[in-house]
Amino acid sequence: MPHAYADAVHALAALVPPGHVLSYGDVAELLQTPDPLQTPDPRGTSPRRRGGGARQVGAAMASAPADLPWWRILRADGTLPPALAARAAARWEAEGTPRRGARIDMAAARWQPDGAGFAAIDRLAEALAAGSPAAGASAPGTEPGRLRHG
Repeated sequence: MPHAYADAVHALAALVPPGHVLSYGDVAELLQTPDPLQTPDPRGTSPRRRGGGARQVGAAMASAPADLPWWRILRADGTLPPALAARAAARWEAEGTPRRGARIDMAAARWQPDGAGFAAIDRLAEALAAGSPAAGASAPGTEPGRLRHG
């Protein structure tokens, strides 16, 4: 996996505020950029996007720095691999992350970035597309709504 992609994943994970989470797929979606070699077809479909997928995000998280809030990036079903779940549970409890039994309540806990949050994410995605190191993201707030990008 390219080092720049892992750096961008780590930078995005650092933006997720306490008590909130994103799935591996959410992170992948947020870091996608339009593929400049693709154009919309006449039927009006969107151009293909480039970037990694959920598996690449998981691989990047496996190499995360020790101080990164890794417990805020998890599977779409609200779980982490069993080896990490017990360690994460104490952190979720301390942060007040909404749960349903042993799982995170993704509907309640999913981070919904506000305008500043999306601006920071867009800077990460643009830097990634340009091949630059992930930088320039600042900790954003949250607002209700649906996860979306661009």
